[in-house]
Amino acid sequence: MPPHKQVPSLQSSTLKLVAYLLRRLCCDWNVSTDKLQSVIDHIQVHIPPQIQALVCRTVLQYSTNKIVFPELLNQKYLMLCTQLHAKYLWINNSQALVPLLKELDGYSVQILKMVGSNSEDIYLESYMYGFQKGAQLEGLYHFLRTLSNLTMLKCSQMCDNYMLEIISQSCPHLEDLSIEMCTDVDDEGVFYLAGHLPTPDTYSRIRRGAQIPSKSVCTKLKKVNFDYTMASTASAVMLLHLCPLVEELNVTPDVKIEDVFTTLHGSDPERYPEVKAKYTLKVIHTYTEIDENELALIVRTCPHLEDVTLRCNGVERKDRNLLANLLSLKIITLNVMNCNMLALLWYLSQRGDHLLSLTIQHLTNSPANLTFTRTHLQKVIQTCPKLQKFTLKLNNNPMQPDLPYSSFGSQMSYFQSLSHLMLEGAAVTPEDLTVLVGKCKKLTELHILIHNLDMLNDQVLYSLLDSGSLESLQTLFLYRPMLTLAGLKRLLDRCPHLHTLGPISSWAIEKKDREALMKEIRLNNWDLNIESPEMMHLIIQ
Repeated sequence: MPPHKQVPSLQSSTLKLVAYLLRRLCCDWNVSTDKLQSVIDHIQVHIPPQIQALVCRTVLQYSTNKIVFPELLNQKYLMLCTQLHAKYLWINNSQALVPLLKELDGYSVQILKMVGSNSEDIYLESYMYGFQKGAQLEGLYHFLRTLSNLTMLKCSQMCDNYMLEIISQSCPHLEDLSIEMCTDVDDEGVFYLAGHLPTPDTYSRIRRGAQIPSKSVCTKLKKVNFDYTMASTASAVMLLHLCPLVEELNVTPDVKIEDVFTTLHGSDPERYPEVKAKYTLKVIHTYTEIDENELALIVRTCPHLEDVTLRCNGVERKDRNLLANLLSLKIITLNVMNCNMLALLWYLSQRGDHLLSLTIQHLTNSPANLTFTRTHLQKVIQTCPKLQKFTLKLNNNPMQPDLPYSSFGSQMSYFQSLSHLMLEGAAVTPEDLTVLVGKCKKLTELHILIHNLDMLNDQVLYSLLDSGSLESLQTLFLYRPMLTLAGLKRLLDRCPHLHTLGPISSWAIEKKDREALMKEIRLNNWDLNIESPEMMHLIIQ
């Protein structure tokens, strides 16, 4: 049976009740800020600061998977959180809200999320109060100057260059910065963040090995993202050179990471062996085909890379030459797109024992000669004994049954260390599933989104359950399998840790049976999620 929800302690129940009442006060337009202030004063006297912060977190019901309604993100919510030592704060774009930020102090805030809106009303509203004019945003600017303990900032559609300049002067503990869909952010703002405005000879000085000092206080940056802004290659160059701890860097889809390194060190491959610079990047994602010489430069200057995404050519010789550059690295996460399997297996035979996560993708425009066979699967299993996460996306192509599994005899291999498995766009058979999960005693998450999932019926499920491979499952996502109510009950009986599965509205279960199951879940207090927004989000992905 599914796990039961834990009975909350008296303390947690009380805090949830307090948070619920405070949330109602924030959303009740008949409650003035003066009345709320008296409540805040009372809480400050009788509840310790650490508990105050916990209450604020509960007010927002903070979780990356939860939906937060904009009407809660008002002046009263901001008053409450900034005065009760909240570590997490969410600011919503509003004409009435932004000026009021000038009265607030964000000293306790460690995680800040600022979200604009792409609705026409908000755009018109933004234009009316001069979103482009710094004077109109003085309240927000003032608030940003108080964020001296900020460690993470997530901002969407609500940032400009001046905000980045303020952050570069006010947030010495910032480690994670993500600015997305902000067209008012360009190279100038990123240069302020990095602490240096480039001069005509800046790049030539960098190529000569000059160490350019940064004036930014953001010396702890590790993750930086400027997706869908106006930032260019120059922004990535300055961030990489001036932020010595950056491990993950993303600018925009138009900026190629290889161009960043050739800007830093020139485009002459013959000079690359002379390059002495070293960067702390651990993550490199390239979604366009990259030249092997350019990748060699990246690897030479980033010896700590451990998470790599590559788009390959599909030709064995070219892909092998490309992957050969990775042999000197200890890669633990590898994502290859359109990669020739012979070239990939050659690499895995030498470095597969380091891998913990592997993704094999065939894109919509994959070369016609790319296939994935049962023999390939056996080789992946054999060369990656420590693999914990495996994702196979074949763009609606079947896994080719080049040989019957019986032909492998005593050499037959099974995944045994997997905790996460995702199959997408790949037609598989029950025999394939047995090889993939039949002996995975540690499997906690299984996602299958393929076009022939109707082959997964009750009997196939029973066979997998009898193997004992699904006993540790916590999350099971199956879209449109031929599983009935009997299969679902057997699944719940044999998987005691299962707390998220479905979406069962796509299963072969009648509506009345689904409704009866929902009632049973409530009556038994099961910690079981069968039809949540999170599940539907997986379908969209």
